[in-house]
Amino acid sequence: MGEVRKSLERKKEIVSSYRERLERSSGTVIFFNFQGIDAFPLSQLRKEMKSVGAEIVVGRNTLLYRAFEDTPLVDHRDLFIGPSAALFVYEDPVAVSKKLIDFLKETFEDEFKERIKGGLLTGKYVSREEIVALAQLPSREELISKLLGVLMAPVTNLAMSLKAVPQKLVLALKAIEEQKSQGG
Repeated sequence: MGEVRKSLERKKEIVSSYRERLERSSGTVIFFNFQGIDAFPLSQLRKEMKSVGAEIVVGRNTLLYRAFEDTPLVDHRDLFIGPSAALFVYEDPVAVSKKLIDFLKETFEDEFKERIKGGLLTGKYVSREEIVALAQLPSREELISKLLGVLMAPVTNLAMSLKAVPQKLVLALKAIEEQKSQGG
């Protein structure tokens, strides 16, 4: 009886740790099928994901399902069938989804889309197709640089215009001086 109680307590701890990760991730998690990925490439992917602010957890589907019972995923039981890895996203979901898609393309080529099961994006259910589309968006850094470019364009144009006024004045005065020196 003591072994059963310990096992049950351990399962509750695991479910609790998944829920804690979900809270830390602001409700952004991607589920994918990891079957066919060797241990070394998977550990490399884990390192890459840590570098972009995400964490891969491979666990039992029943425990993952219990952890996500209070989310829209409760209606998508198919995510919890077969080999499942949960990718908890703590920072930029676009950068993380790009890394995952790139890895799956490299590993499975044309079958990469079938490896993605679905997930949550800020607490809302997202399908496989939506995750692939998310990976095609520009990264946060790209968007910020584009925004800065748009914001800086008027300032740059103003600076060039202000610089041009004295330059034109100097050129006009120089032309008048040359005219007077020739005619004078």
